[in-house]
Amino acid sequence: MKIAIVVNGTRGDVQPMLALATGLIKNGHKIICCVPPENEELAKRYNIQFEAFGPNYKELFKQNAQMKGGPTKAPSSKEMKNETENQIDLLPELLKGSDLMLGVGFVLGVHTAADILKIPYLFVIFYPILLGTSKTDPFINRVLFGFGKSITNIVMKSFINKKRASVGLLPIEDVWANWMGDHVIVACDKELNAAREGVSFNFTQTGFLLLPSQNGLPENVKKFLDSGKPPVFIGFGSNPVSRPEKFSQIFDEVSKATNQRLIVSKGWADLTDNNTSDVLYVDEMPFDLLFPRLAAIVYHGGTGTMAAAARAGLPQLAFPYMADQFENRKQIVKLGLGPNACDFKKMSATALISGINECVSNEKYKKNALKISQKLQNSNGLELTIGLIENELK
Repeated sequence: MKIAIVVNGTRGDVQPMLALATGLIKNGHKIICCVPPENEELAKRYNIQFEAFGPNYKELFKQNAQMKGGPTKAPSSKEMKNETENQIDLLPELLKGSDLMLGVGFVLGVHTAADILKIPYLFVIFYPILLGTSKTDPFINRVLFGFGKSITNIVMKSFINKKRASVGLLPIEDVWANWMGDHVIVACDKELNAAREGVSFNFTQTGFLLLPSQNGLPENVKKFLDSGKPPVFIGFGSNPVSRPEKFSQIFDEVSKATNQRLIVSKGWADLTDNNTSDVLYVDEMPFDLLFPRLAAIVYHGGTGTMAAAARAGLPQLAFPYMADQFENRKQIVKLGLGPNACDFKKMSATALISGINECVSNEKYKKNALKISQKLQNSNGLELTIGLIENELK
């Protein structure tokens, strides 16, 4: 079968879907991935058919890092309509011959594209919050979610229905419900963030989709790891920063104050190499090989990094920036995997020092992290997700 994967989001949205693509290919399916252009090298590294589609989020984040409100402010109605129109107008021709379409991220037009091709559509999420609220949620949460749905309908419903009418499709009643589809796949670990029954949409929770690393650790990283006690990892994924140079000073201060060696991921922030005997700056790393050799992890709270850290049994400290990261911080604290921390925009040397000291000295965090790691040893999110998809194709 031919399966189309359409992702409109950052690296954190793309990477687990590439893991799913590799698993589906092993099962004999043909896969085409339509994802933002900055992911081309990664997709081709795993021999996955790649089509650049959607905005270059890496460049957008760089350009907007200094904007008031940051690069993650809600898209304008014009931007929402442009993205949705491109999905409806371009994907049917690009993905002709597909038997199933999977959507991830801001893909309000992908369900309609699947309807044009007369094929099933499935939406995949990595954090349950998109499923909406239940009757047991606080009243204010239910009001806010309902307000968000209403605004989405006000902005997008008539626009989408005009596009659908132009190709002979029936109108939709609710944009959010159409976006979610009939059955959402929740591809994150129940042990870390369980989806709740009674929410607004039907779902099955499988587990996180981990992309296996292809390369070992670089020699300079191996030497650094071997030269002293386990270091603390600091990485903020796709988060941009307006003044990368200030972070080198902060990390030097943190290393000295905590007496901890640091491995710092440069990520999308383009942090400069400012290596010392106790601080090593690195590019993309295989987390499954690096994390088991660390003392703790400091990061943005991204779901993928959280899943990798949990499997390695690491205490965690999250400074969230956007989207699922705030919910993941709550889960880290709730599960006793690490202390609470401020938002990324308020992060300081003082906050880092305090949090790292707490992570490496509090035995409670280490014990809880080990328990979670043991629970995740036999997790099979990839197999369960593939099984759901193949059932859809029967």
